[in-house]
Amino acid sequence: MRGSGSVTGRRRRSRRAAVCAVAVVVWAPFGLGACTSARDTLGTNSSPCFRALPVAEDAVHDHGTFAGVRLVAATALKQFNHLYADLEGRSATPLRNLCIASYHGTFSLDDVGRPAGNAPAGGVGRIAIVVVSTPQNVLLATFVLQKEPVRFRHYMLGG
Repeated sequence: MRGSGSVTGRRRRSRRAAVCAVAVVVWAPFGLGACTSARDTLGTNSSPCFRALPVAEDAVHDHGTFAGVRLVAATALKQFNHLYADLEGRSATPLRNLCIASYHGTFSLDDVGRPAGNAPAGGVGRIAIVVVSTPQNVLLATFVLQKEPVRFRHYMLGG
């Protein structure tokens, strides 16, 4: 069995390097820029919520730890009549999609922008849920809760 330092192994590596170099030179004008361009997506269906993140951060006054963001169709919230009616009343346009951001920390209704809903027991909650309209990017409400109503974490395989 030949070792990795054999003459044949070195030739194969140098051939591969030459083929790769030629491919880069030939294809660079056509697509290499796409490989190195900045990305403005979250890699999920929540990508439109990128613009909502500064609004959500302002709503919690830079307190707590960001836990995640989700894009939700407003129609999915219709099952929660009171919540939907409250959000609809706060929006100047018809609700379509909403970006919902979650922050972990210690929050009271007085600590957040546009508080909504009832205060948790003891007046303090561990979770702040910020609702921002999209594409308008307007803060609609911030809810203070004891636990997250849905999962916000986005796990990547191999990452």
